[in-house]
Amino acid sequence: MTVASDPSPRLGGPLGGLRLCVAEVRAYPGRVVGVAAACALTATGVGACLVLLEAVRRPSYPEGSAAAVAARDAQNLLGLLLTLLLTSAVLVTGSTVALWTNQRLGQFAVLRALGVTAGRLRALVVADVALVAFVPAAVASAAGLAPAAGLGRRLLVERELFPAAVGMPPAGLTWAIAAGACAGTCAVAVLAALASVLAAGRVQPIDLLKDQSLALAPGRRNRGRLVAGLGMTVLMCGPFLVLSVVGDVPGVLRGILVMALALTVIPTLAVLAPWIVPVLTGPCCVLLRLLDRRAGRIAAAGLRAAPARTAAIAVPVLLAVGIAVCLLGSGSTMGAAVQRQTEQALRADGVVTAEPDHRLPVGPPSLPGGTATALVATEVTAPPSFYDSKPRPTRAWGVDGPALRTFLDLGEQQGRLDDLADDTFAAGTTQAQAHGWQLGQSVTFTLADGQEAQLRLAAIYQRDLAFPSFVLPSALALAHTPAPHADQVLLHGDPSAWRTQPGERLVSRAGYLADLRPRSVQDDLASRLIVAVVAGYALLAVANTCALAQRDRRSQRAHLRALGLGRGQLLRCVVYEVLAAALVGVVLAVVTAGVCLVPLARAVGQGLLPAVDVPWTVGVLLGVLVATAVPAALAARPLRGIRRQFAAGSA
Repeated sequence: MTVASDPSPRLGGPLGGLRLCVAEVRAYPGRVVGVAAACALTATGVGACLVLLEAVRRPSYPEGSAAAVAARDAQNLLGLLLTLLLTSAVLVTGSTVALWTNQRLGQFAVLRALGVTAGRLRALVVADVALVAFVPAAVASAAGLAPAAGLGRRLLVERELFPAAVGMPPAGLTWAIAAGACAGTCAVAVLAALASVLAAGRVQPIDLLKDQSLALAPGRRNRGRLVAGLGMTVLMCGPFLVLSVVGDVPGVLRGILVMALALTVIPTLAVLAPWIVPVLTGPCCVLLRLLDRRAGRIAAAGLRAAPARTAAIAVPVLLAVGIAVCLLGSGSTMGAAVQRQTEQALRADGVVTAEPDHRLPVGPPSLPGGTATALVATEVTAPPSFYDSKPRPTRAWGVDGPALRTFLDLGEQQGRLDDLADDTFAAGTTQAQAHGWQLGQSVTFTLADGQEAQLRLAAIYQRDLAFPSFVLPSALALAHTPAPHADQVLLHGDPSAWRTQPGERLVSRAGYLADLRPRSVQDDLASRLIVAVVAGYALLAVANTCALAQRDRRSQRAHLRALGLGRGQLLRCVVYEVLAAALVGVVLAVVTAGVCLVPLARAVGQGLLPAVDVPWTVGVLLGVLVATAVPAALAARPLRGIRRQFAAGSA
């Protein structure tokens, strides 16, 4: 009998990594699907973002034009999306390759026993990961980059976030970007797998003699991780929580704190997951035993036995559901408050607005049988405050106070808008609270033309979430606004008597409220893009974890079948366990949403129950259901016969 003592002819050459990769794909294709999918999505998304960024950067735009504003918005949005894609790809690829490599340590020990050096083994793993990343990235870049970029351009143009006159870059540049995105994706995958590469090189032949069941035993919780989590709770979450709940923060500014709080609470819970998950696992185990007397008890035992596996599933679910509920819920809550304030304030019978690329005159014609008033669009820069040391110009209206009260009820809290005259101004409660202004106080503003003016506070109104933060006298706004125009024209009387001019749009009060868009299109689109990217990658990580974790439990499933557990019961055991782990993540996400959104809802007058973006929230929850149950069931193959279960368990 001849024994191969030197495997270097097959594994040491340039095709060694290719042979190892092909063998892995043929033997366990499910283990590489997650990395391949993440790399394909990353290459396509990054390439499309780079193509659109190059397209929007090439032309020059007139200063202050609508095209320049759209180009700036597009660059900001695409830059944010590009950062999220790369960050999420690193997290998903790194976690998946770590699980993947841990399951191959026995194979690596065999290679070390056959004479493969640690350096050569690391090189093989690097080549393996690079090949798994390169093939799907290359195919996705070649086939999907151009369609994805075209779809993204149409989407942004429809929402006025991309200059309509700007086309796509030349084909040669697009292909160059595709090649760069493919190469960059491979580099990201290899960098994310460096920890696993080093772990593979540390494997020793003696590991073959170790009891493999010891590898499945739950590890000890790291005290350093506990200290880090508690430190994050005190230093990061504590200040935001105090400001959101008990701090004297203006209502609107609390909306900014919501995402900051969510972005600190979610990673803090993820760090503390090994200590939090066992506490929530107990109620889930009770629920499983009540749901199914036999299969539920077995699933509960598996859930308790491996808290690390439960945490590995719960943390990505927390990330996906928490970001979706908090980010979109904050927007929905603010939008509902804007809608409510507008409905309460609007007294006009009709509203005239300008079509895109048009402006309304500041001197509107009279309305036969009624009255019309123009709201002059201007801006002012308030003095610095504790919350804003470098204030930017703020949107304001120029209008006569008595006329404004005829068309709008801004909810006067102090003073009266009838007193709005020369050298005075009215402010919303947000600005008044932020600066600590009192009625009758003189404040120095920088007006739209750059000149400073000292104005006296004549009124403070409550409904500044739906309307501008400042109201100036009409004469003052006209005198200090370059190229003045009207933001809106409000009508009192029969709106049909208004003679609509080109570039004007006339709607009734009911029509205006029906068409109201409480949030800006850019923020709405940006929020959904963030949720789509983060939730998509998080659910991909959940699917990878659920699928990879099943391979280490083949012998357990075989013994359960031998003890009389039916195929359907085994399937329920697998599904129950992963869904219970996902439920732990959903509970943590609900807690996060409550901590973040309830103070915001109270601050904007929505009560204790914030608004929720129901379609997107339900969509993410359905994604969690599919990403946990389907991969686990497919990888476990619980419907196999007993003989095949034992054969797979001993493999």
